Amino acid sequence: MWYVNYFHIQILIIELLFCWRLQKRKFFWLRLIPAAVVFCLLPLVTPVTFFAPFFQIGWFTLGFLFYLVLSAGVLLLCFRMTAKQLIFYCCVAHTVQHMVHCLGWMISQGLHLTGAWDQAVQLAAMIVITALAWLLLRRRFRGSETADIKSTVLVVFAAISTLVVYFISYWTTMRETSTVGVQFFDFTTCALLLMILLDLFRFREAEREQLIMLRLLRQEQEQHRMSRAAVEVINRKCHDLKHQISALRHMSSEEQERSIGQLEKAVMIYDSFPKSGNDDLDIILAEESLQAEKLGVRLHCIADGARLSFMGTEDLYSLMGNALDNAIEGAAGEESPAKRIVTLNISAQGSLLSVHVENPCARAPIFADGLPVTTKSDKDYHGYGVRSMRYIAEKYGGAMTSGWEDGVFLLDIVFPLK
Repeated sequence: MWYVNYFHIQILIIELLFCWRLQKRKFFWLRLIPAAVVFCLLPLVTPVTFFAPFFQIGWFTLGFLFYLVLSAGVLLLCFRMTAKQLIFYCCVAHTVQHMVHCLGWMISQGLHLTGAWDQAVQLAAMIVITALAWLLLRRRFRGSETADIKSTVLVVFAAISTLVVYFISYWTTMRETSTVGVQFFDFTTCALLLMILLDLFRFREAEREQLIMLRLLRQEQEQHRMSRAAVEVINRKCHDLKHQISALRHMSSEEQERSIGQLEKAVMIYDSFPKSGNDDLDIILAEESLQAEKLGVRLHCIADGARLSFMGTEDLYSLMGNALDNAIEGAAGEESPAKRIVTLNISAQGSLLSVHVENPCARAPIFADGLPVTTKSDKDYHGYGVRSMRYIAEKYGGAMTSGWEDGVFLLDIVFPLK
């Protein structure tokens, strides 16, 4: 019975290790602990072995697959993940666990170990193989990247390969003679399968990076268009000032006073540009203020920009530019001009730096994976901004959340203060 328990516990541990940095569901520990306990104790109420008739069709047993599917249920209960993610991680975990089994079997048979020594070898093989697999794959399993497994080819290949390895391994066990040589070949096959999965995952990453570059280029083009529009606003203001100054010479005192008041109001936007203590952030706020003014949106800002000095210029432009662009665009769609207000607050809250942005939003947006889903038809180029913002937040050890409440869209980003 210990072998039954050991197999499915190995599977669950490996899966949790690889999935740990995925987004967790609410009440994560309240979900994980009872689910893991029930999963680990389940063999106590199932037939004596995996090979009992309840799990067996002819010579082929469904016991291992049964527990692999149950472990997938534990992951789905505790983590926010897609079906493709779930299949991929379960297949990777099964492959690693099978390598553990093969290595432990070879050592035990080669040294003629039994009982407690055999179990100790299994445990050592579990630690060594899982650690090596994690060291090999950890750079491919960062939180934001693991959320982007979309390749159907990758997932289908992983699933078929897992079934083939399982079928052939069990065929060898039941119909042929299992030797150290056979187990070594099995172990090598699983290692090669892991490398292939890694290469396919890397290929998916290359596609993703190419798409990122295209989106960044699109974003730069959009930024250039906005900057050009801002310059046009300035030129128009200067043109109006020139004519108004010329007209002042021919006005009466009362008309001059009224016109001067209009001039003061016209230049007030330039004088009211926020001074945050961060030159890069000041430039961003100046551009966004001009864009907001053009769209009839008021930008209210209280920003301790000096606190953002730890962030690279490119990341700061991407983070704050995307946040304010989305907020201004959302506020511009508000029917009532009085409600077209975007609020930005950057301040220290204890040991955290808080970045809070809110804007009016009449309709509650649809959220997926904690992020609002773009309503634009060109989803390949839109909707990436919020994902890049979350990536930047996580890059600096922070976190990003978004929500909707009483007609207001809320965006919160927190960073640890060092």
